[in-house]
Amino acid sequence: MKYERLFSEVRMRGVTLPNRVVMAAMSTGLADERGWITDAQIAYYAERARGGVGMVVVEFACVASSFGISEKTQVTLDDDRAVSGHARLVAAVKAEGAVAGLQLQMPGQFAAPRPGLVPIAPSEVRSRRDGSLRARGLDPGEVEDVVRAFGDAAARAVAAGYDAIELHGAHGYLLHAFMSPAMNHRDDAWGGDLMRRLTLPLAVIAAVRAEIGDRPLLYRLSAEDYMSGGLSIDDMTTIAPLLVGAGVDGIDVSTGSIAGSLERTIDPMSREGWRFDLTRRIKAAVDVPVVGIGTRWPETAEAALEAGDVDLIALGRPLLADPAWAAKARGDRSEPIRPCTSCNWCADRVFKHQPTGCAENPRAGRELVPLLPRDIGRGRRIVVVGGGPGGMAAAIQAESVGFDVTLFERGTSLGGGLIASAAPPDKENLLWYRDYLVERLESSGVDVHLGVQASADAVDAIAPFAVIHAQGATSLGHDIPGHDGPTVHSAYDLLLDETEAVAALPGPAVVYGGGETGCETAELLAAHGLDVTLVSRSRDSELARAAEPLYRKVLLGRLRANPRLTVITESELVAITPTDVALAGVGQARRLPAATVVLAQGRRSDTGLHAELTARGRRCILIGDAAGIARIGEAVHQAMAAVRDLAGTAGEPAPA
Repeated sequence: MKYERLFSEVRMRGVTLPNRVVMAAMSTGLADERGWITDAQIAYYAERARGGVGMVVVEFACVASSFGISEKTQVTLDDDRAVSGHARLVAAVKAEGAVAGLQLQMPGQFAAPRPGLVPIAPSEVRSRRDGSLRARGLDPGEVEDVVRAFGDAAARAVAAGYDAIELHGAHGYLLHAFMSPAMNHRDDAWGGDLMRRLTLPLAVIAAVRAEIGDRPLLYRLSAEDYMSGGLSIDDMTTIAPLLVGAGVDGIDVSTGSIAGSLERTIDPMSREGWRFDLTRRIKAAVDVPVVGIGTRWPETAEAALEAGDVDLIALGRPLLADPAWAAKARGDRSEPIRPCTSCNWCADRVFKHQPTGCAENPRAGRELVPLLPRDIGRGRRIVVVGGGPGGMAAAIQAESVGFDVTLFERGTSLGGGLIASAAPPDKENLLWYRDYLVERLESSGVDVHLGVQASADAVDAIAPFAVIHAQGATSLGHDIPGHDGPTVHSAYDLLLDETEAVAALPGPAVVYGGGETGCETAELLAAHGLDVTLVSRSRDSELARAAEPLYRKVLLGRLRANPRLTVITESELVAITPTDVALAGVGQARRLPAATVVLAQGRRSDTGLHAELTARGRRCILIGDAAGIARIGEAVHQAMAAVRDLAGTAGEPAPA
C-alpha cells in the first residue's frame, strides 16, 4: 500500500479506527427547522463513510438551543425526540464501515440572530461602534445549566449509538471563550486566572465522561486563536495536558476564532499543512492521539504521520469536493482525487445560512438526487464550445452518461478561466482543478480540438443534438484616450499568459480597476518586481468587494503591506500616453509615470455564436461566463444542469 501509515489502524480508548482519515465536523445546513436530522443529511454522511474514512465526526450539535444556535438549521441534541434521527444517521455511517462520532457545541456570543435572544458569553460584550449589548454574561447558575446540558446531550448521543464524542472548544465558541483571557473577564469560580478560566471546560469534560463510559472523548481546540490578548500555542501546550488529565482521549487541533481571525479557521488558499508546526508542539505535550487538519493530498498526510507531527488526519472541505478521497488514496478506485482548492464556495454558503455545497462537486449536499443512467445519451452528439472549467466539466459529464462529445477550444491549451484565476500570488491551488479536469478529459472519449475557433458552420457540419456554449467572455471596450497604445494591456489577457507576458513588462505600472481582478493583477506585477499604482474609482472600503470574504481580507492585507504597491481610490483614469497617465480624482488631477498600463475594468459575455446557432434552429445552452460573468463554481454547477436538461429525465450526471 502506498500510504501505509495513513491506512493503518489506530486505537482510541475502547474504539479501533480502521484507518487514520477522519471526516472533520463541518456544518451542512441540512437539518430541519428544529435542528433534527434529515434524510438528506443521512445520505450526505453515508456517502463520505462509503468513501473510506476511518471515522465520521458529525457536525456540531448545539446542546442547549434555548441559549442560541450557530446557524438557522444547526443540528441540536437538547430534546429526546431528536435521538431517533441521530440513530438512523449512526446506523448509515456504521453500515459503510466507519466509526461514528458527534461533536457537541455551544455557540455563546456567536449565536445566530433570533428575535428576543441576547446571546450568552463568559462576560458582557458590547458593540465597539455604538455600545449596544451584543452578549450577556452568564450567571453562575446558568453556567451550571450549560454543564448539565453537555452531559444530557452526551447521554442522548450514547442512546443514538455514537462511538465517540468531540467537544468543540475552539473558534471562539463558548468553551473556548471561557478559556480565553480576551473573552473571559470574570473574577469568580468561572474566570480569573488560568485554572478558573478552565473550570467550565473541565466540568464539561467530567459531565460528558460520566455519560459516555469507555467511548473516546476528543477535544477540538484552537492552538493559536490569533486574537489580541487571546490564547497562543504556548498557552495551549500548558492547557492540552490539563484537558487530557481531566479525561480527554484525543486532541483535535484547529486555529483561529470567529472574533476577527476566521481566515485562520476556514483558510483561503494557503500553504499545504501549515498547522502541522502547531500540532507537533501539542503532540509533544500530550500522550494521546492528536488530530491535524489543513491538508489536501495523501502525500502530505503520510509525510506528517511519518514525521510524527500528527496521529490522525482530519479532512473537511476535501471530502466535500471528493467523498471518495480515502478510497482513491488507498487505491480502491482508479480515478484521481477531485482536489479541494480552498476556494471557499462552501464557506460562503454557510455564511448565507444555505445548505452545504462545493464549487467542483455539485452533488455535495444533494446525494439523494439519483444519478443518470450511464447510457442515457447514447446515439446523440453534443458539441461543447470552450475549454474552461464549465466547458470541461460539461464535456466530461455528458460523455459519462453516453453522449458523444466534441469540444472546441480556441486556445492552444485547456483551462480558460482557471488559468487566469490561478495566476495571482497564492492562488496556484486552482491549477490542481485544471489538471484534474484535463486528466479526466484525456481518459475519456471526448473528441477535443484545440486552437479551433468554433463557428456556426463548423457546428452545423457535425449536426449535433445540442450545443453547450461555454466560450466565456471578452474584455470591455474603453474610450479612454490612448487605450489602444503599445503600453496598454488587458488584465485578464495578462493573467491568461502570466509567465511570459508579465515577466517582460517594464515598470512603473498603473493598474486601473479596484475589483478582485485589478487587485490581484497589481499584486502579481509587484511580485515580478514592478512598482505599481492601483487606481480605483471606488472608495477604499470597496476594493475587491465581490471577492470571497475571507480571501478578500487576506488579499487586501497583503496589498496594503506591500512596499511596491500604492493605492489611489476615488480617482478616474482620463488619458494614457506612452510614458504616463492622467488621473482625475476628488478635487484633484495628477499625472503618474507609467511604462505599463493594465486595464481591469471588467468583461462582458460573448454570446455571438449562441445567437447565430439559435437563429439556425440549434439548441444551444449558455453556461459560465457566456451566460453572465460567473465564478468557477457557478460554471461547473451550470454544466451539470445543462447535461441534466439535455438528458431529459430526472436525475443528474456524476460530477466532473
